[in-house]
Amino acid sequence: MAETQGSTSPITVWQVKYGERVVRRSDVLHDYAQYGLPDGDLDMDYNFWVLRAGETTILVDTGYDIPARDWLGEISVTPPPVGLELAGVDPAEVDMVITSHFHYDHIGELHLFENAQIVSGRAEYDYWFGKWQAGQLEGEFTTAENLEPVKRAEEEGRLRLIDEETEVFPGITVYPIGGHCPGELLTRIDTADGGLILAVDAAHFYEQIEHEWPFFAHTDLEEMKQGLAFINRLAAETGATVIPGHDARVRDRYPAAPGRAADVANVLG
Repeated sequence: MAETQGSTSPITVWQVKYGERVVRRSDVLHDYAQYGLPDGDLDMDYNFWVLRAGETTILVDTGYDIPARDWLGEISVTPPPVGLELAGVDPAEVDMVITSHFHYDHIGELHLFENAQIVSGRAEYDYWFGKWQAGQLEGEFTTAENLEPVKRAEEEGRLRLIDEETEVFPGITVYPIGGHCPGELLTRIDTADGGLILAVDAAHFYEQIEHEWPFFAHTDLEEMKQGLAFINRLAAETGATVIPGHDARVRDRYPAAPGRAADVANVLG
């Protein structure tokens, strides 16, 4: 496995799409009616992110097996294992997986990465494992099956829990911000062209970044609002570009990946 510390290689970032659905603004933006704007559709993509620095491969999230369970009517585009193969990623050779949070669509394929260090928010771990132990996962956006690979990583000494702003790899820093989930992690990446902030579910859509509008699903509404404000402050301070986690328009703004990955991946930096 590649060395994961001390690298000075430029970091490249690919966004890999594995699913999609169409949603209404009024369904996914909290109290949308208060803004006095027309309703309409938003194209919602489901993604994970592949980061490369020299021989090191790091993922942000993993996607999930859409055909195996219908959660919210997602449509499978490319199963994550196929997307990984098209992107030239062997799960056994992935060095690190940063989990933004423990919802099904972000850690559903975590079991594939048996050799990777798993980086997660401590508050996220405490919240969901507390619910699991109390038998309170019914009706939530995760299952015991989703959490088992996290537990296995802990047992094998591969789990790293984050409490504060932390550089987890040279040029890659995570920030616990909460809101959507208690331990949501924001990931900032230094790239050759100014850097990227992968908002993932801290900001699903561009509208949330532009107006700081919260998403409908949250464990703490005020934390989510504070998180959106923090994202914009961080972008202003660092010059990084914010990438919302589920907005299909990201694919319109960034070039397709080369070769066989062109249909499923875009090069963000």
